[in-house]
Amino acid sequence: MSDSQRESAIPEIIAEFSQVFAAAKSRWARYAEEVHPELRGPGMMILQTILRRGPITATGLGSMLDMDKAMVSRQVAKLRGLGLVDAKEAESDRRVTLLTASPAAQAAIEELQARTAEEYSARFAEWSDKDLAELHRLLHRFNATADELRGDGPARRCAREAEG
Repeated sequence: MSDSQRESAIPEIIAEFSQVFAAAKSRWARYAEEVHPELRGPGMMILQTILRRGPITATGLGSMLDMDKAMVSRQVAKLRGLGLVDAKEAESDRRVTLLTASPAAQAAIEELQARTAEEYSARFAEWSDKDLAELHRLLHRFNATADELRGDGPARRCAREAEG
């Protein structure tokens, strides 16, 4: 691919990602409301992270999601109030609070994941196994570079200061 072809391909790729992001944002908002009518996007992101990575601390969430402490704190308090997140003291250090998804949240997210998998299966029905493997490989390669390019926001700086 020539330099000029490469330069014209990148805006087209960005446009395709923009369509994916717009659809995902809309779907994300709908899924959040299905889990709980008062749940919104940021809370859903935190809930799914707790489900995948829990037990986890609020500080760990902030660092992982590059969110400031106040935002994480507000969202965790709301999730706890909605009965979607449980908190308990760590046995090794009672000053540390560990967050986990409640059984109700786990069931709701599992249902959404199953439905999403069905939707994607339908979209990929005409794709070959080779095409799917290639898409996975390329997306993984693309996503692997994200941390290298991510900005040094306040949450990342604070997490580094706390570590060192």
